[in-house]
Amino acid sequence: MELAEALQNALYILEEERVRPTLSYRYVGKEWPPEMKWEESNMRQQGYTPSMAAVIGLTRMRQKRPREVAENPKLFVFESVNFNLLLSILNQLAPENRPKFVEELLKRMLAVAPTNASGVFPSWSQKTSPLALVAQFCIRNGYAQSLLNATLQLKVPSAGLAIMLIEIEEILSLNFNLFSPAQINSLRNSLAPLREMAELQTYSAKGSAGKMVGNPAYRPGREKEGQEIVDAIDAIVQQCNQARYFYLKNVLQQNTNLEVESDKTKVVGFLDSLGFDPLLTASLAKAEELYLSSSNVFDLKSCLGHIRSFYEHLNIDAGQAFARHLGATVVDKWDPTLTFLKNKSFLSEQQDKFARGIYALLSDEGVHPDLPPIFSPGIMRLSPVLGSPTLHLQPHSHHRKRRLRPAEPCERSRT
Repeated sequence: MELAEALQNALYILEEERVRPTLSYRYVGKEWPPEMKWEESNMRQQGYTPSMAAVIGLTRMRQKRPREVAENPKLFVFESVNFNLLLSILNQLAPENRPKFVEELLKRMLAVAPTNASGVFPSWSQKTSPLALVAQFCIRNGYAQSLLNATLQLKVPSAGLAIMLIEIEEILSLNFNLFSPAQINSLRNSLAPLREMAELQTYSAKGSAGKMVGNPAYRPGREKEGQEIVDAIDAIVQQCNQARYFYLKNVLQQNTNLEVESDKTKVVGFLDSLGFDPLLTASLAKAEELYLSSSNVFDLKSCLGHIRSFYEHLNIDAGQAFARHLGATVVDKWDPTLTFLKNKSFLSEQQDKFARGIYALLSDEGVHPDLPPIFSPGIMRLSPVLGSPTLHLQPHSHHRKRRLRPAEPCERSRT
């Protein structure tokens, strides 16, 4: 997809988001939501499930400022149809065009800061804005700094900008690990110019009685927007303090690596955006579950089998997508797929050898008692074909129903 076409399509999607917002969070935790812990007994008697109680809890969380930061960033999952559409556009661009696409999109959206009359969250003064989706899109795809840098060009506060900051509060509250520790530490300074600009629109003069000093930057009519932006940024700074504490606590207690969890979310979203069968990510999730709950080496062996299955079918499905794109056919098996990808120059000879070597290692029938943590974005780097801008599978509904079959036998690698 060309850059100009991608921008135009993205603007169409954001206009739809302005009129009919699609942002939502879904509670996926098995435990009772912490926000509702004191009412658990009564609510269970009334038939509430954890996910039902979480809807009420999230509403209460949104009424507070500063927002509480959830220590477990995996309890709520972000969902948005229009986010997925924007991600699909991004992934169809050549990698070198993606930063320019984001830059131009931010420039156009922040300059206009469009809004619509609605009280659906996130909203301010009975208005919503697609800038909330823009914030989610940038932060979840590694363009958080581009988003913050773009705000430096703004001269006046707006309702759309205030709503965007409310959505950043939401992200920090529910999925704070989308920001790295370094980003958490720098967020205050990154938002300082925006806060200063907004605060200048909250007063016409300042000082003690008889010694008032005029504010030459003040323009009447933006006081409420300016104050909301100031309040939102101050709340974000306090959220950062709590997020920083959770990162520190995680390191000291050696709990789940939150940075890996953040990358995991991006990996799953990337696979979904390309149209891969959900069974692939389910297989990888099962491997992680087996690893974390393993009680013996045989659980670890089963874990490794799921990783192998994921790796095999990731490449096979990608090969089928490339074959459709070229109007060709390829046998739906591991070895023919790798041969096809190499013959069509999607893989170099070195990459082909590397892929086959990894597959041979994963196919080893031995037990691996020292298996390292396995759900890392590094597994994605083992399949070079994912870097191609032409790779896009059919929607999930087009996949035939199948179970991930055991990997084909392969020749053991010799070292």
